[in-house]
Amino acid sequence: MRTLILGFDAFDPELFESLLERGKMPNLDKYVQSKGYRHFTVANPPQSEVSWTSIATGLDPGGHGIFDFVHRNPANYALNVSLLPTKDNILGTHFVPPSNARTIFEQATRKGYQATALWWPATFPARVDLPVRTFPGLGTPDIQGKLGVGSLFTLDGDLKQEGYKTSIDTFESQGQDLFTGRLQGPSKKNENAILEFSLQGLDEECARLRIGGHDLRLRKGEWSDIIELSFKLGLFVSVRAVTRVILTAVEPEPRLYFLPLQIHPLRSPWRYATPSGFVKETWKEDGPFLTLGWPQDTTGLEEGWIDDDQFLALCQSIADKRERILFHQLENFDEGILASVFDSLDRLQHMFLRDRRDLIEAWYMRLDALVGRVEKSIPRKGQNPARILVVSDHGFAEFNQKVHLNRWLVEHGYLAPEPGHDEQNLRGVDWSNTQAYALGLNSLYFNLEKREGQGCVPPDQMERLSRQLSEELLAWQDANGKSIVQRVYPRQEVFSGSLAEYGPDFVIGYAPGYRASSDTGLGKWDDKTLEPNHDHWGADHCIDPQAVPGVLFCNRSLQDFPQPSYRDFPQLAIEMPVETKDVSPPPSSGGSEDDEILEERLKSLGYL
Repeated sequence: MRTLILGFDAFDPELFESLLERGKMPNLDKYVQSKGYRHFTVANPPQSEVSWTSIATGLDPGGHGIFDFVHRNPANYALNVSLLPTKDNILGTHFVPPSNARTIFEQATRKGYQATALWWPATFPARVDLPVRTFPGLGTPDIQGKLGVGSLFTLDGDLKQEGYKTSIDTFESQGQDLFTGRLQGPSKKNENAILEFSLQGLDEECARLRIGGHDLRLRKGEWSDIIELSFKLGLFVSVRAVTRVILTAVEPEPRLYFLPLQIHPLRSPWRYATPSGFVKETWKEDGPFLTLGWPQDTTGLEEGWIDDDQFLALCQSIADKRERILFHQLENFDEGILASVFDSLDRLQHMFLRDRRDLIEAWYMRLDALVGRVEKSIPRKGQNPARILVVSDHGFAEFNQKVHLNRWLVEHGYLAPEPGHDEQNLRGVDWSNTQAYALGLNSLYFNLEKREGQGCVPPDQMERLSRQLSEELLAWQDANGKSIVQRVYPRQEVFSGSLAEYGPDFVIGYAPGYRASSDTGLGKWDDKTLEPNHDHWGADHCIDPQAVPGVLFCNRSLQDFPQPSYRDFPQLAIEMPVETKDVSPPPSSGGSEDDEILEERLKSLGYL
C-alpha cells in the first residue's frame, strides 16, 4: 500500500469547475478526464474539525464525538471547547485529545505500514500511544493555551479600552525614537511571564528590535523570520515560543505587531507531535515553522493590525513551508500512507471570497500546480504507482447575514430570559420556562428533563416540540422573503454510533448567505434576529452541508464510487472498511478553568 492524501481545506467544486472550463486547472483536469473526480459528501455540520475527523475515521460525529466547535455541559449549560478539552491532574490543567476514534492512520500502522499525518485538524495533543508520525493542525493552541491571539504595541493607550480580541499594550517612550515594551508570555501563578524589548527608530521605513537575544532590523510592512523566544517561569523553569513580528508603522508613531506566541515544537509544555525524532529532523532539515493550528492571522487582519498584503504574505510563507516539508517526506515515500493538509485557501476564502475573487482563483491555480509537482516528485516503485487522493472537507459560500438564533428563540417563546437580568446569555435564563437554546455554530438543544441540569421538557413532548420548532425554523424568512434555514436535521437523522446521544438535538442547516452569529456560537443573543455582516470575514461554510460539498480526486477511476462521502474514505485510502471501537464520550472542559477562560479561548478562534 502506498497512498498520498492532499487535503485542500475548503476547495469548492463550483469554483474549481468554473476554472476548469476556462482551462485554468490542467493538472486536476487529468483526473477529471480519467473519471477520477467527484463531488464529495461532507460531514454534518460542515465544520472543519468535524469534517476532517469524519474523513480520517469514516464516521459521523455520533461515532467520533466532535459535533461542533462548541460543545455544552448539560449539567450546567457551560461552554466546552471541542478542539481543546481539558482535565486536571497533580500537575494542573492539561489538554486531552478531543477524540480517540480509530483513524485510517492508526489502522495503517496496525497493518505494519508507516503512517504520517501533517497538519491534520483535531490531532492535538499528540497521542504517544500511537506509532503515527504527526504534526497537528487546527486545534493546536498558542503558548497561552488560546487558539491564537496576537499582540499589538502602540502609543495609543485608548485602544486598550475598545474590546479587541488582540492583546494591546503601550510602548514607553525613552526619547530620541527609542521605545520599550513588555511582551506577555505564558501564565505563571496569577500573572504572565514577561519579556522586555526595545524598538529603535532608524528612519521612516526601518527600526531595530532587540528582544530575547535577537537584534532584528525591521522594514515597515515586512514580516521578520520566525524567531525563538524564552520566557522564565521560575528560577530553573522557562518556556520557549516561536513567533514572527511586523513593523506596521514608524511615523508619526510606531506600531509593532507580534503573531500569537506559538508552541516551540522542540520545547513544548504539552505533547505537540510524535515521535520526537521526527519533529527534530524536520525542524533541522526544513527550518523553523509556525505551530499554531490557525497560523494565518485572520484576527489581526479583521481588527486592522495587519493589511491585506501583509496577510497574504503570511499565508504564502506558511504554504511554502508546508510544501517544503511535504516534498522532503516524499523523498523516501516507499510505502504506507502520507497525508498533508493545506488550509490557507480556507482562511483566504473567509476573508476575500466576497470581494477578491481574482485572488481566490489564483490560489486554486496554485494548488493545481502543487498537484502536478507532487506527481513528478513521488518516487517510482515497480509497476504500481502510488494512489493519490485529493480531498476537501467542505466548499464555501458568501456570509451576508449574521443569525442571532437565540434571539429568535426568545421572540418565539422557546427561550425565556431571567427577569431583571441584563446580560443576554445563558447565565441569565429562566430554565423552568425554556424549551430550547442554541450554542455553537450549527447546534440547537432541547431543555430536556433529566438530561439538562434544569430541564423542563418531558420526554413524551419531544416529538411534538421537534416537529413544531422545525416547521417554524423552516418558515423563517428575511425581509426579502428569503429562507434563512435551508434544512433542520434532527439528531437521529444525522448521527449514528455510540456517541450520538451527546450531540445536539438539531443541526441547523443555514441557507447560503446566512450563518450563526458569534453571539449564537457562545450562547448569547443580540437585540435583533438578523444583522448585516460588514466584517472582513465575508464568507463561510458552517451552513447546510448540501450547499457546500467538497471535492474528491483520485488518480484511479472512481466509477465504483458515484457519490462518495467521508464514509467511503477508509476504503479509498487504505482499502480497509471503517473500523469502529469503543470510543470514549467527548471529553468536556473538566479542568479548573472558569467560564470566562473557556469563552476567551473560543473567541480566539476566528469563527467566534
